Amino acid sequence: MKLQTYLINLDGSEKRFNSAKAQLDRQNISFERFSAYDGRGKMLSEFEHYNDQQAQLLLGRSLLNSEIGCYLSHYGCVEKFLKSDADYLIVLEDDMKIGDNFKQTIDQIFDYLDQHPKIDWYLMNIAAKKKKFAKDIIQFDQYSLWHAYYFPIRGLGLIWSRKGAEQFIKAAYSIYLPVDIFFQTWLSKNGKGLGVWPALVRPAGLDSDILGTVASQGITRKQKENRQLSYEFKKQKRMWRDRLFALKHLISLS
Repeated sequence: MKLQTYLINLDGSEKRFNSAKAQLDRQNISFERFSAYDGRGKMLSEFEHYNDQQAQLLLGRSLLNSEIGCYLSHYGCVEKFLKSDADYLIVLEDDMKIGDNFKQTIDQIFDYLDQHPKIDWYLMNIAAKKKKFAKDIIQFDQYSLWHAYYFPIRGLGLIWSRKGAEQFIKAAYSIYLPVDIFFQTWLSKNGKGLGVWPALVRPAGLDSDILGTVASQGITRKQKENRQLSYEFKKQKRMWRDRLFALKHLISLS
């Protein structure tokens, strides 16, 4: 089994890189820096595969250019992984904090998965903020591995299987949702998500690279997103649809 790790980091974000590198070095985790796609300052029309009509339909607003940059960074990591000979891919965003037992727990998880190849999964969230519509698989000390039928929102720490990466490349070519919301919608529908609880990766709380300089100018994310009246309705509709998919998967395996 070969495991590859990519750390997504914007050019010029040395503070974030150095913080993440120090944590990974302490646990002797080898990794490659993946230069993040910087979408800031670009017009939406400059993104070839962005579908604003679909974004308005499903999200109720246009995506931020920085959200599209984040999406393309994750997509690029998966593309690069599929060109390698690695079996699995860990993707970490640079605003992350890992515990002292991160590597030990990851090793335990993959020892178990290698012994149980019938577990059919695409993507594992190791940074989940919440655990809903889940079915535990096995406990490792204080951590549990579980079927994440309602896939958690947070792309801070993810693990891809090769099969999942191949399916993502096919499904995610058109951009119309932030990447973390795409993961939730896609995986809640197909039931191929896994999770680890409590989270192995947590936010380090560094200044946001998503909002950029506007945060210091007193502009909130809600204002920057220019949410319309239909936003909340479409958000609730999307979430309840995904929860219904998750519930069906949970019931079918109970």
